[in-house]
Amino acid sequence: MLLRNADQFVARGFTQATAFAELVRAAEGVPRDAINIANQAARHAGDRPLSVPMIREAARQWYLRDKEAAVSANAAARDLLHAIQDEVIGTRRARAFFLEQSEGQDPLISALYNARVLHVIKRGVSTYVDPGVRYDVYAIDFGAYIELQSTDRGTLGLFTVETTEGESYVEVPSGDYRSIRRAILHVDDHRARVPATD
Repeated sequence: MLLRNADQFVARGFTQATAFAELVRAAEGVPRDAINIANQAARHAGDRPLSVPMIREAARQWYLRDKEAAVSANAAARDLLHAIQDEVIGTRRARAFFLEQSEGQDPLISALYNARVLHVIKRGVSTYVDPGVRYDVYAIDFGAYIELQSTDRGTLGLFTVETTEGESYVEVPSGDYRSIRRAILHVDDHRARVPATD
């Protein structure tokens, strides 16, 4: 069957549009991850269209096989990742955070970024809290928290934003990142939980 447009591709290859959206979210903007997750899911699916559970399981397997080993090789980076997960996912129920640009040079943050478990969404963002300070926006890799998504501890959005009705979660923030609340993370706040590096 010749697929003539994106809608036909999604209708033919996925059980529903949300399954395709889950693949996009699982890839976190990394083409290599999208290809490998889709490949893993397709091997499991056989002739069937890909479903949300298939995408999630494939993302989990890809994370375990490709990324977790790299993180586990650096105990301090692994411990920092767990601290970030506890704060951002566990406490805030979000998937992304702001990090002051100078803190992005921290060797442990660099190790997590190089292992592709942290993804840069946007660079050079300012906030209402510290208008003169520039932050980079990071997202935690989908595979690092996918097992929580079907529980009451799953993430509720990328960030919380301040609206006229109060705080709410968003998947795609508007161009003005200053409305985002409770998103700033400081690496030094988590150092006590992380072994010292040489």
